[in-house]
Amino acid sequence: MNSRLAVTLLFGLVPPVACTAAAQTARVGAHYGVNLSDGHWEDERLGAQASVHIVGPLETAGAFSVLTEWPGATGFTGSAWQAYWTMRVRPRGPLSFASVGYGFVLLHSSLRNTSLQLDTAGSDFTDAIVLGLEAPTPHVRPFADLYLIDILDRESAVGVNLLMGIQIPVPTRNSN
Repeated sequence: MNSRLAVTLLFGLVPPVACTAAAQTARVGAHYGVNLSDGHWEDERLGAQASVHIVGPLETAGAFSVLTEWPGATGFTGSAWQAYWTMRVRPRGPLSFASVGYGFVLLHSSLRNTSLQLDTAGSDFTDAIVLGLEAPTPHVRPFADLYLIDILDRESAVGVNLLMGIQIPVPTRNSN
């Protein structure tokens, strides 16, 4: 799938879901994340995250991360970001602390090196399963989301990203 089609698909799905969920509850927050695919912390990232309750235990969640120390190699410059969108099942109630879901991940990176005359950019669109945990506190909710990436791709190993942060509830419904 080319990157233009992937971006269109990703952003084309978000507005209908957000409109469906407009009368429900939402949470917004910030996160710190890492790539754990090779067994150690790498590719640190910072970003924003939001979730919207749709109906029953179903919610949609999205996150956007900017890799902070990428590419990390001497002589190279560039940037990278990653966007996540998932549909999750989270039991309702004040003591709810776990969620599980499935969705998509879009990774975009660019790399430059003037001495090698290298200037390249690329995007990768794939699927992911997310396992989420959060502290059931009334106001600020700390969370940890573990993304297992490339689940359906038989040719590559499963990637693992961990996002940790806090979310605060945002009332979106009148209390009538």
